[in-house]
Amino acid sequence: MAPFDDLPADQKAVLQLVLRQGRTYEEIAGLLKISPEAVRDRALTALETLGPAAGGLDDERQDEIGDYLLGQQSASARAATREHLEADAPARAWARVVAGELRTAGLASDDALPDIPADPAEVDEAFDALQARRHARAGQERSSRLGGVLLLVGLAIVVAAAVLVLTGTLDGGGDGNSSSNASATTTATSTTAGTAATEAQINLLPPGGATSAKRLGVANVVSQDSQRALAVVGQNLAASGHYVLWLRNGSKVKFLGFFPPVTSKGASKGRLQGLVAAPSDLTSYKEILVTREPSSTPKTPTTIVLQGSLTG
Repeated sequence: MAPFDDLPADQKAVLQLVLRQGRTYEEIAGLLKISPEAVRDRALTALETLGPAAGGLDDERQDEIGDYLLGQQSASARAATREHLEADAPARAWARVVAGELRTAGLASDDALPDIPADPAEVDEAFDALQARRHARAGQERSSRLGGVLLLVGLAIVVAAAVLVLTGTLDGGGDGNSSSNASATTTATSTTAGTAATEAQINLLPPGGATSAKRLGVANVVSQDSQRALAVVGQNLAASGHYVLWLRNGSKVKFLGFFPPVTSKGASKGRLQGLVAAPSDLTSYKEILVTREPSSTPKTPTTIVLQGSLTG
C-alpha cells in the first residue's frame, strides 16, 4: 500500500477527475487525448497501489471491483458486482480498504462511493456491537441516575437527622402531648444540592404522643427532579425485634421495608435510620408508622413505636 501523494502524477489526475468531477473514462480520454483503455489502466493501477495485497482475488475480479468503486459500470454490471461482494469476504475486505484510502486522501465522501455490502454474519456482528454500545450507554445513564438518588438519599438523611436533634431539644423543654408534634409540616426549603428539596417534614411520636421514654423520630419527603424519597430517623429505640416502615389509611396499609437493626451500644445506640423510595400513591395514605415486629415476614403492623400524620 502507498498513500495517494506517492502515486504518479497521471494516476492522481485520473482519480481526481473521476471522483471529484464525476468524469467517465471516455470523457477523460477526450480531455487527455488518450484512449479510454489507457485512462482505465491508470485508474485501476492507482487503486491497486492504494489497496492491500488482493489475496484470493484475480486481476479481472479486482479490476471489476475497481470500476464499481469508481462508478464506471452500467446498472447491470453494478448489480452483478454488488452481488459478488455480498458473497465474497476477501473482495469486500479489499474494496473497503481501497474506499477508506480514497476517503482519507479527500478524493471521495461517503456519498460519492457506492455501498459495500455486508454478509449476514457481519450485519449480526455490527448489530451486536451497536447493542453493546447502547447497553454501555444505558449503564452509564443508570449509574448517573443512581448517583443522583444516592445524593438525594444522603441529603435526606442529613436533613432528617438535623431536624430530629432540633425536635428532641425542643421536646425536652415543653409539653410532649401537643398534637401538632405529629403533623406534617410542608416546606419549600431547598437543600444545598440546588435542585433537591424537602417537600414535607413529619414528626414521629409514640402512640398517643407519649414522650416519657424520649422516643422520637422524624420523616422527610425529599425530592430531586422527578425522584422522591422518604428518609426516616429515630432515637431511643429498643435493640430488639424487626423495625418496619409502613403507610396507613384506616384499614389500608402498605409495607415499605425493614430498617437496619438497632444497636444497644456505641454512638448509634438506640438509633434508627433508613430511606426508601416514596411510592407513587404516597398521597393516598394518612399516616407513617414505624413498628417493631416479632417476625421477619409481617403481614400487618403489630407494635407501633412511632407514628406521624401525612395530612397536616
